[in-house]
Amino acid sequence: MKRTFIASLLALVTMTGQAQIKCHIEGELRDTTQGKTVIVCPVGTDLRVSNNYITAKADKQWHFALDVEADKMCLYTAFLEEQYQHGSWRYGNFLVENKATVKLLFDDNTWKVTSGGREQMLKVKMDAEAEKLYLGRMEEISNQAKKEILPIVEELQKQGKNPEEDSLLMARNKVYEDEYKKLYDAYRVWESEYYKAHPMLYALYDLANDMRNYARDVEDLDYGKLMRRCLDTYHTTYENFRPKDPVHNLIRMHEAAWNLKPGKPYFDYQVRNTDGNLVPISSLIKGKVTLIDLWASWCGPCRQHSKDMIPLYEKYKNKGFTVLAIAAERSAEDMQKAVEKDGYPWPSLLELNQENNIWEKNAGGNCMFLVDREGTILSTSNDAKELEPLICKALGLPEMQTYDYKADAEQNRIEPQDPSKPFTDFSVVYQGKTTRFSDYVGRGQYVLVDFWASWCEPCLKETPNLIAAYEKYKDKGLQVLGVAVSDKPTHTESAIKELGITYPQIINSQRVAAEAYHVSSIPYILLFDPEGNIIARNLRGENIEKTLAEIFKEK
Repeated sequence: MKRTFIASLLALVTMTGQAQIKCHIEGELRDTTQGKTVIVCPVGTDLRVSNNYITAKADKQWHFALDVEADKMCLYTAFLEEQYQHGSWRYGNFLVENKATVKLLFDDNTWKVTSGGREQMLKVKMDAEAEKLYLGRMEEISNQAKKEILPIVEELQKQGKNPEEDSLLMARNKVYEDEYKKLYDAYRVWESEYYKAHPMLYALYDLANDMRNYARDVEDLDYGKLMRRCLDTYHTTYENFRPKDPVHNLIRMHEAAWNLKPGKPYFDYQVRNTDGNLVPISSLIKGKVTLIDLWASWCGPCRQHSKDMIPLYEKYKNKGFTVLAIAAERSAEDMQKAVEKDGYPWPSLLELNQENNIWEKNAGGNCMFLVDREGTILSTSNDAKELEPLICKALGLPEMQTYDYKADAEQNRIEPQDPSKPFTDFSVVYQGKTTRFSDYVGRGQYVLVDFWASWCEPCLKETPNLIAAYEKYKDKGLQVLGVAVSDKPTHTESAIKELGITYPQIINSQRVAAEAYHVSSIPYILLFDPEGNIIARNLRGENIEKTLAEIFKEK
């Protein structure tokens, strides 16, 4: 039975703006297992660097309400703060329209917009048709898969087994995945055709939102296909639809960001220089070979890539090369602390609270663009070894011969199954040398294998436990082996040095090790017996010592 709506108990919150648009949002959390605090903000808002959001707590009947005031109609999103804090959240998008009431429902971990303003209702009608044609069946498939597969997964995990190593289970799971994907692909094609046949303002905002997501990875073939579909829909149907709506500028910005590829010109936009004045970025890079570095103090991978560039900067700074860093922050103090800690020798400009939407314009942060003196993009890589030859060529210097770890990694492989070995063997090539998993496992000693990466904070926190185990039991028959997955070798080696790791490592495995042992998340720690059988999985924290103490208690 639906709960009664009691207006007097709703918590009302107001988002201030220029008040050209005033919209009321209300809803119900029918699924009460995920949280009770609702966040509402414009789509694309990065909560790590922006305060442009509001929250509302559900009341005792799990209803919530809030009012939004904005300077223009735009696409907003709602999600649960509790899910956001855990790093994975479901969301529902809706148009904020003047004098409209938007009604939201959160049920079965899914958001649904049940009503809204005039433009939103066109989308609600479309969603109802999609539900009959595609979405309903997709939900059925998802529920069937959960009902059949989840109990088996839970039982295997209780037995200490990896579900991904159960071939029958994985085959059954793939049947569901393939059926779901077939419907999803058909739905996306139908969606594009519906948008073309029924022009609506929501479609413009939806296209802008999709394009922002697809433009982030120009190398992804699926994203490229979807991006081209969005552009086709826009240019054939929507380019002249509501031409004065500011969303067109957003779409053009995302299209420009998608074209940020080697050989294309880097585009111009406003940044604040070191004096705090807004200037065109072109005025700061004109006539220089420049590495544009979009980073943030809270972005670990960004900072690691930036530190990798320091030797290049020092080597070529007097020969016409420079680095232009732009930090996306909530405060200048955060940026300055990171600069001082990491020791960046170049000045860093500040993008405060998404003032100029610089990350949006560049299809997201944690990216670098190497441009020549004419402003043409030479590379979008953040690998110093890949960039150095390009920098030399752009500066007219002799080209450097550098080690290509990716070429070595192409030779990595999972070895054919050997009936005499109870484990899966794989080989990794690094600096021309081949290392096999069987060089360590199945050789008459217990082996604790840690699948990890330098960029993985939980992995780094687990390292002291592994070092302690190695030092305590190495003379009793224990070997500890680190296997770096999806990690740059230079980063792996730096982390090994910084952490004081003394046990052996397999470096440059990239994806082959994870594929061999179905590693979906790291750290993932396995214990092999002397013959090479897996006797413990996913060991963490104090369980490492407890397990080893039991094994070696009589030795």
